[in-house]
Amino acid sequence: MDGARVVDDWFAAQDELDVERVGEDGWLTVLAGERKRTIPVYLELGDHNLVIESFFMAAPDERHDEVYRYLLQRNLRSYTLRFGLYDNGDVVIVGVVPVHALTAAELDRTLGQLLSLADAAYWPAIRMGFEHYIDREQRWRAGVGLGRNPIS
Repeated sequence: MDGARVVDDWFAAQDELDVERVGEDGWLTVLAGERKRTIPVYLELGDHNLVIESFFMAAPDERHDEVYRYLLQRNLRSYTLRFGLYDNGDVVIVGVVPVHALTAAELDRTLGQLLSLADAAYWPAIRMGFEHYIDREQRWRAGVGLGRNPIS
């Protein structure tokens, strides 16, 4: 079975996911996490690989080295996905599945890993990279009588 058919069939079996087809070789969807509530995912099929990419977080405001170190260490425990950076410092999660290994089970495993990885790593990375912003927001929330943001 060709790669596009595997991806199309997998999405057709996912009642809870909306998917948008992007050209002949691309798909765009959003996974729902618990901590990272929206996890955008773009899949692009090439001649030899399916590339999966997800925006993880904007470039951190502070403690860049600690955030990037934390994410690089997470790479050691990941199956096919890796954290990476755009030139502007924004963080993405990227994975590559060879077309010859692409099955519904492998796609399910990889997207499940993406959901788990993004959810588990999000709050620690955000707390490190935006600590002062979060502190200011919590003070503002307390001042206007709102409850604490659970991220802190």
